[in-house]
Amino acid sequence: MPIYRRCGRCGLRYETGQKCPRCAGMATQNDNRERYRQYDKYRRDKEAKKFYNSDEWQITRDYILGLDELDVYEYMTTGRMIPADTVHHIIPYRDDTTKALDPDNLMSLSAASHAAVEALYRVDKRQAVRKLSKMLADFRKLKR
Repeated sequence: MPIYRRCGRCGLRYETGQKCPRCAGMATQNDNRERYRQYDKYRRDKEAKKFYNSDEWQITRDYILGLDELDVYEYMTTGRMIPADTVHHIIPYRDDTTKALDPDNLMSLSAASHAAVEALYRVDKRQAVRKLSKMLADFRKLKR
């Protein structure tokens, strides 16, 4: 017969030798929140943060997600139709702020594809920009 104990944080009863199932994830969430807060305060680019919080960006982002709807990268590379939830700057915001709201520089992606695209940039940024620009133009031609 197992021996139980009560969590000092939430009062839930659980087996001795285990972590509280309710609070084990909370510590991680709190750690992540604190790390994000510290990053936001001391390291984040203030100009970029201001831009991404602006009404102009939110309106443009919603427009692009409504225009393309699908993850462009996934569709053009594998043919799979996955809903997009992120808008990616093909030429990064920090490299050219004049293209920040240009629809021809904005590509809708899923979170997984966004990570894959960022990996392409680390390998060869110039080639990735060319490839993604062509991919976006081809995708939008297909939709017509």
